[in-house]
Amino acid sequence: MPSLPDSAWPPADPRILVATCMKDEGPFILEWIAWNRAIGVTDIVVFTNDCSDGTDLLLDRLDAMGLVRHLPNPAWVSGSTYFQPGALNFVQHMPAFRQADFFLSIDVDEFVNIRVGEGRLADLMAAAGPFDVLSMFELNHGANGREHYERGWLMDLFPLHQTEHPGRYKAQRGVKSLVRLSPAIAQTRNHRPDIADGAAVTWLDGSGRALTALAEDPTQNGADCRGGYDLVALEHFALRSLDSYLVKMFRGDVVVANKRVSQRYWRTRNRNEEQTSTPGPATARARSEYDRLMADTDLARLHEACCAAHETRIARLLGEPAYAERRAWALSAAW
Repeated sequence: MPSLPDSAWPPADPRILVATCMKDEGPFILEWIAWNRAIGVTDIVVFTNDCSDGTDLLLDRLDAMGLVRHLPNPAWVSGSTYFQPGALNFVQHMPAFRQADFFLSIDVDEFVNIRVGEGRLADLMAAAGPFDVLSMFELNHGANGREHYERGWLMDLFPLHQTEHPGRYKAQRGVKSLVRLSPAIAQTRNHRPDIADGAAVTWLDGSGRALTALAEDPTQNGADCRGGYDLVALEHFALRSLDSYLVKMFRGDVVVANKRVSQRYWRTRNRNEEQTSTPGPATARARSEYDRLMADTDLARLHEACCAAHETRIARLLGEPAYAERRAWALSAAW
């Protein structure tokens, strides 16, 4: 893949590919699609497996509308249980990847919130300057005291999040990385890429500062976030409401089969300390895009079916002792 010359920075009309895996995420998909289109993502590839809430049907409709490419997870087809690694390896052989200028792996509960310009990825590129990799730090949003699933935008329902200014011993946070595709990139992965042997790269953080820790250590998927949110934050709605978290327990881990989210997962992510990060200037465009999507009667019907299936699943899980006990634990010990 040819490398964009720095003189062409910021690149004009870059193709930006997002790839992700989903399972039983139906109620939350359209907000995420609308947001990504609003910030300038041009291509979206979604891999699914074993969906039981209509997620696959909704994505099929989006595929038919030309808005996403929906495929069965190749790991599932081959009998592997490593869903996310398998999908991210597969996507690198797709035409959409070969045609892309930039690549980003993010989940349906992660939103790239660009804090400069008009909130587009092009504004982020212009503000940061030329880079090969820009890693943005996650900002975990807690349950915000919401027990029950409500229909609505995550950004509206769960504004409170962990602090942007942690102390030294709690500053290590995960990243997702916007990768400029070139011969310098040996392999793209979920959190960060692998760099080709001998390649010199410019690796920045969410404030446009050099991020040498990840460039020097290929085993690291996170870094010290202090001062790293000036240009962009990765808003992470990992829990949503307590009842939706039970559905996440039922669904299992999207990365590896037969792995359940734990009590530690809830305790470490249920952070409701600040509301310093708010939806950026892309919000109005995203809401307009969402309204445009919902104007499609088939898509609106499929979205409604996913929401109803989510509610039905919650009602059933509350009748099972394991989920009722986990819910009671969260309310009493980590609320």
